[in-house]
Amino acid sequence: MIIAQIETIDEIKPIFREYLKYMSRFFKIDNYDLWCKGALKNLQLYLIKEDRHVYLLKKSDVLIGFAMINKHLRFNTKGVAVAEFYIQKGHEKKGYGRKLAEHVFAQLPGNWEVAVTLKNSSALAFWEHVVSSYTHGNFIKKRKPSFSGYGFLFNVSGQSASVL
Repeated sequence: MIIAQIETIDEIKPIFREYLKYMSRFFKIDNYDLWCKGALKNLQLYLIKEDRHVYLLKKSDVLIGFAMINKHLRFNTKGVAVAEFYIQKGHEKKGYGRKLAEHVFAQLPGNWEVAVTLKNSSALAFWEHVVSSYTHGNFIKKRKPSFSGYGFLFNVSGQSASVL
């Protein structure tokens, strides 16, 4: 298994389109093609903005997942957030997602948040398990009226994680 930062958008485009199709199940989208076009345009920003990162997960040189990190925060006032996260169908529930998440957390010490919509129950279960394990239970699970979901909030200081 290899985890590396993205070098070109072309590396992620095929799996990103697959991810968009998956995520469209959780949101009301009036114009799917326009929504995808906007998402791909936003993806371009990850190559040019310093505060955004894309980590690719490969198994035997085949891309099976990614994590997109930025500073679009819903719960914290400062820190970083998991913006998008995807493990390709057929590779989930094998520990790859956990390894990718833990790798990404270790790369960027500080305040973290992972916001998950209520509609995505499998992601809620995944993130609660991963964050709880990674932080040894030292995290906050939070709700707020402006977001229909939960935020998992924690702090990573070097190798240890602590609550905010």
